[in-house]
Amino acid sequence: MAFPSTWEPRSQAATYATEARPHYAGKDPAHDFVHVERILARVELLAEGEAPRRELLYFIACFHGLIPELGDTAFRRGTSGFLAGIGWSPGEVAEGIHALERHLTAPVSLEEMLVHDANYWEAIGAFGIAKAFTTGGARGQRIEETLRLARGFVERAVFRTPRAQQLAPARRAYAHAFLDDLERELDSPLGRTPSQESGPA
Repeated sequence: MAFPSTWEPRSQAATYATEARPHYAGKDPAHDFVHVERILARVELLAEGEAPRRELLYFIACFHGLIPELGDTAFRRGTSGFLAGIGWSPGEVAEGIHALERHLTAPVSLEEMLVHDANYWEAIGAFGIAKAFTTGGARGQRIEETLRLARGFVERAVFRTPRAQQLAPARRAYAHAFLDDLERELDSPLGRTPSQESGPA
């Protein structure tokens, strides 16, 4: 990402990461701060040729998994105070909070779209497939059910930025190819459970 060099705290990813990290304690491994670190790395790729506002981009990325916490008045006030304390104007604070709240479902700004795409980019790749089956197992789902849900999500994921739209077809093809192989193995005699082998009574 071709950002001009600056040492202003509000323009540094570490400023937002340091503030957000403690709030991820206790979250599951698929949604912890390591997930946020992967998003931060991925926006670098997806922002190629773009000029996002660093402060807004890093805030949304680092607080990406804390949208539910915004429903807590103290957390919302504390987050607003943090932004004001590093030089955000009242208007910027209001814009940032609204951008965070909507970036997963209805992104408007470039910065929101970048984090939106970075999040869903992971979901349709190898890690996303692994996460789907880990989550499905924890919920007691059959592999076949998890496979169906994973395939649907891979197909439905919509990307908003030019770079993600350019790269997504190959990533989707990889995901579907893996799921196709898994489905074939599940449908083979070696992949069937004894109850499936016996057939109808």
